Amino acid sequence: MLRTVLEMRVREGCEGEFRATWLETARAAALLPGCAGQTLLRDPDDPHTHLIMADWADRASLEAFRRSPQRAELSARLETFRAFAHQRVLETVAHLPARPTEER
Repeated sequence: MLRTVLEMRVREGCEGEFRATWLETARAAALLPGCAGQTLLRDPDDPHTHLIMADWADRASLEAFRRSPQRAELSARLETFRAFAHQRVLETVAHLPARPTEER
């Protein structure tokens, strides 16, 4: 599995609209072949800084998405909110899910 991590600084005053638009674009991306999930994180010490993470089944799925017209359309919707962005692609080496706790 691969995870893309996009660090993005959102222009001041646009945070709410950005998050609503991200949710729409993430729902659309989640329907694409090989997409294994989307996550949006916000820095609690800097509410303008967000991380957009997307998990992909494999490199072929990610590359197909990157070349697709859907990617261009989805990215363009978020572009207007960006003051800065930097992306990385990371390979999952290990994942340990949380252990369920007993209900009390």
